[in-house]
Amino acid sequence: MFPFWKEEAGPLGGSSLAPYDHLISGPIRAKDFTGRAEENIWLYSDLPQEKRVCLLGLGARDKMTKESLRRAVGALGAACRDKKIRTMTFVLPKSDLLSDADIAGAVCEALFSVNYSFDSLLHDTIKTEPRVQLEAVQIVSENFESVHKALDRAEKIAEGCYLARDLINGNADDVTPEYLAHVAKSLAKEFPRVTTRVHDRKWIEKEGMGLFLAVAKGASHPPQFIICEYRGDPTSSDHTVIVGKGITFDTGGLNLKPVGGIETQKQDMSGAAAALGTIRAAALLNMPVNVTVVIAATENAIGPNAEKPGDVYSAASGKTVEITNTDAEGRLTLADALYWSTKNLKPTRMIDIATLTGSMVVALGHGYAGIMSTAGPLAEELIRAGEHTCERLWRFPLDEDYKEELKSDIADIKNCGSREGGAILAGIFLREFVGTTPWAHIDIAGTAYLKDAKKYLPKNGVGFGVRLFVEFLEKLEKSA
Repeated sequence: MFPFWKEEAGPLGGSSLAPYDHLISGPIRAKDFTGRAEENIWLYSDLPQEKRVCLLGLGARDKMTKESLRRAVGALGAACRDKKIRTMTFVLPKSDLLSDADIAGAVCEALFSVNYSFDSLLHDTIKTEPRVQLEAVQIVSENFESVHKALDRAEKIAEGCYLARDLINGNADDVTPEYLAHVAKSLAKEFPRVTTRVHDRKWIEKEGMGLFLAVAKGASHPPQFIICEYRGDPTSSDHTVIVGKGITFDTGGLNLKPVGGIETQKQDMSGAAAALGTIRAAALLNMPVNVTVVIAATENAIGPNAEKPGDVYSAASGKTVEITNTDAEGRLTLADALYWSTKNLKPTRMIDIATLTGSMVVALGHGYAGIMSTAGPLAEELIRAGEHTCERLWRFPLDEDYKEELKSDIADIKNCGSREGGAILAGIFLREFVGTTPWAHIDIAGTAYLKDAKKYLPKNGVGFGVRLFVEFLEKLEKSA
């Protein structure tokens, strides 16, 4: 594979491609290939070195970014899959705008991402239509050392993303609260710096987590409170806590979701999946940071014991909550998890990640996740990390005026207000349970699960948040 800038006569700024020059010159001269972003053309050779030669367009030289490169390589990876190509040699481009390491990292991020396949549930189909993936990619570059480090980093982050995607895509009957606990325990067995504690219903009751238990009342699988800690720097008191929403299937409770909204609700634990994927990536990278993941895992199911709209439940903090909508369940489990984490883990900063509100999808579609925060610098660092990884965040307000919508006549607060500003109201509700800890809430309802493959991202579970969190933690590491 040879990369080209838009409307430049040769690749890599005009270097020779002997013995392929004669093969390449025709399409360029005829303008069948111009090097525009994501354009690729395949040529067939009788030379013994390669059966095929691909020309990949990167767009204008002065507009190249890591994301434009990821997208171009994503298009190439999709073409390789369609052509059932197993091996490839990739000549890295050079740019004054990006380092060789950044270029190599972006290329491999895209290749790993587009190469992902969830086919463990396919049987007859996989026999008649076997899926061929890239098995080996040879990278050609003048700068071996920095490129090799970038490739190693990209591979380890991809492993974290793959874990998250597999959890999101698996059957809800398989990826239960107990299974999430099993995965967290497996991480502790695999990595010496990871420890995992899992608590059952009796412990949850003892901790007074009435909101979490209210959501779990209708479930057939028992709730699990999961604490998975990675200690990359035991000498430091700096500590990041990530609370992931772990609703392994969301029926909506007695406010039952309709047809068209319920079919994909196995993905309502995407926040928990991203959090566990982050622990795996951090451990593989031996990052010198301290991160703890907390997950209040349960189903939101229906049945004779399910929580009822209009009833009042007590949070671990002592605050009483009127349930006006049982489909606003994620904020209830998160509220108890956030309060417990603040009280017991003493975090330097706390971030929750959740597929929380349909309102966020209405507001931002599928291109951005929403962020709300009590700490400006924390929000800015997360937004900056999202710009680097293109897991982009858009900040929403947390003005006190919005809290009027959550006033209750019979409890301290309601769990849900009107539809207007619904995503913000969810953030306002969560803010009640974080105390003075610097906190950010990330709503990934529109970015966690895609109906169709998009650029280098796969259909269905994306693992949104893993790359963002790794980038964020790396910046913390450098500033320490």
